[in-house]
Amino acid sequence: MYSPRSSSWFRAAGLVLAGCLVAAAPLQAQVRKLHTRDFTRLSQVQVTEQLKQSDVIFIPIGSVETNGTQPSDRDWVAGLGFAIAMADEVGGLYMPGLMWSYPGTTLIATATINISPTQGIDFLKATCESLIRAGFRRIVFVSSGHGPAPMTAGVVLRELFDKFRTPLLYLEMGEQMARLKIAGDARNKLLYGSHHLAGRMIDLALKGEYGDGPTDAIPVNPGMEELGKLGVTGSLAVGSWITDYRGHGPRSQVLPATDAEREKWGQEGEAQIRDVVKKLNIKAVVEAQKKHDEFTNKVLVPKYQSILPPQP
Repeated sequence: MYSPRSSSWFRAAGLVLAGCLVAAAPLQAQVRKLHTRDFTRLSQVQVTEQLKQSDVIFIPIGSVETNGTQPSDRDWVAGLGFAIAMADEVGGLYMPGLMWSYPGTTLIATATINISPTQGIDFLKATCESLIRAGFRRIVFVSSGHGPAPMTAGVVLRELFDKFRTPLLYLEMGEQMARLKIAGDARNKLLYGSHHLAGRMIDLALKGEYGDGPTDAIPVNPGMEELGKLGVTGSLAVGSWITDYRGHGPRSQVLPATDAEREKWGQEGEAQIRDVVKKLNIKAVVEAQKKHDEFTNKVLVPKYQSILPPQP
């Protein structure tokens, strides 16, 4: 039976509910400011909002392998440090990327995780396909001194370009620093800088923590010695293994004496990395990457659509 009193109650309740919904709307639309540029540590809401600002993401490529008394993930952290600094410089993101890639010559060591080139390519390709579908068009691979990295990065970027018409980019920082003619004393603390940026300073040893080390000689592979003199060695030139775990990584090195000195070297190294990134002009690099993407898809794809591979 209809009651004016009950009707008034429902109207009042409806107004209260509507008011709550209006009040809640701004809270639902609020996005937490980026507390990091690490893609894997951001929420769905943060990543979606970031993509409205930038579609750039940096992916380091390295490996886990023996490096003597240095950390076994040294080559990966070296690339990670540059990826972090580049993301900061251009307002993009970075991600852990490919730590477990083909190590190369160090299969004989207990600290090496052996992943074949094909396995690394498959993993990185699947990762990038997911990023492309999510909206990241400017994907940049970064390595620093990891010899086999081109075997992985080169194959992935070429195959995904043909498949998705997305121009990925690969930067090997050793080559870039040589091109930029960056002096040795301006990059002598890069290893410490990359670990500082990654929050991994404790991984780097202090003086005396390994004692004097082994004194016996490292075996010599005479064929590889000859090939080296002839200039035909390298990960992309000939298959080989090191003859001893000490044959990969520094055989002698100056180490910090204290925690404070190690931290100081980390700060100096971070400054060196950020200086290299500025000299590289990474902002201009990713802007040119965007222009290349636009030309490819607005001019070349329509013109040659009939003979290009079909898109997925």
